[in-house]
Amino acid sequence: MMMKKLLILFFTGSSFAFAQTNAETGLQFLKLGVGARSIAMGEAYTAIAGDASSMFYNPGALAFSPSDEILLMHKQWIVQTTSEYLGSVIHSGDVVFGIGLNSTGVSGIEIREKPGPAEGTFSQQNAAINGTVSYRVDSTFGIGASAKFLYEKIYVDEASGTAFDLGAFYRMNSFLDFGASLSNVGSMNALRYEATSLPTMLRLGGAFHNNLTNEISAVVGADGVKVFKDNGVRIHFGGEASYDNTFALRAGYQFGYDEKGFSAGFGVHYAPIQFDYAYVPFKDNIGTTHTFSLIFRF
Repeated sequence: MMMKKLLILFFTGSSFAFAQTNAETGLQFLKLGVGARSIAMGEAYTAIAGDASSMFYNPGALAFSPSDEILLMHKQWIVQTTSEYLGSVIHSGDVVFGIGLNSTGVSGIEIREKPGPAEGTFSQQNAAINGTVSYRVDSTFGIGASAKFLYEKIYVDEASGTAFDLGAFYRMNSFLDFGASLSNVGSMNALRYEATSLPTMLRLGGAFHNNLTNEISAVVGADGVKVFKDNGVRIHFGGEASYDNTFALRAGYQFGYDEKGFSAGFGVHYAPIQFDYAYVPFKDNIGTTHTFSLIFRF
């Protein structure tokens, strides 16, 4: 039984520890970006009112999202970890309602108590279900909040909890936006003997967007990110150049992480469907991640 515990602890730490330096919190999947567009842009997304992934970065920005939509995401992460996200957004006047499901995990982890063939396998799963309400106060200011149900399972041990997100979005003029959000304020039940500490996170960001020509538009964003129980502040930069609102190229960089920095990707928009892809390489031969998103607008 002790060997099983060690295997579980090894997996949990090795899979997610590098997401932040000197992490003292659990449920590290709550730090991992949602949506291929935002991930390709270095997750500098707090002040960008783009799509349903705004529920993750800043629920206040959701009030300025352009349309009703459904977002589907698949992320092939390192250590055979996969993430899935489903988000839906509906506008009703100045109020926007959203719901999201975020699931991350690994299956088929071998159990070995002694040398030789594996005695079985176990899985590690994390999930978050959120409901979001965002209100457009006027043409320049929006606020929003999310309530989340959280779930984690490692081998046979399970725990659940609740958390809340708050966000605000300010449009200074036709070129410049600002955003702020506070995420993952809540608690978990004990996982066997001890409750997991949530990664409560503060994001502050700005974004500049402009039409360079009649057909080419660009947006550049910058975020400061602080997880309260982790050391250091992370800085995210990213940008996007779009042609005729049809094809987009994106790149970003994240400072303050041990094992990641650069990101890139592209997007294709045709009629009501948008496809996005993000590529994030990791250092020290850890691997690369590939994220795919589909957005259906209606």
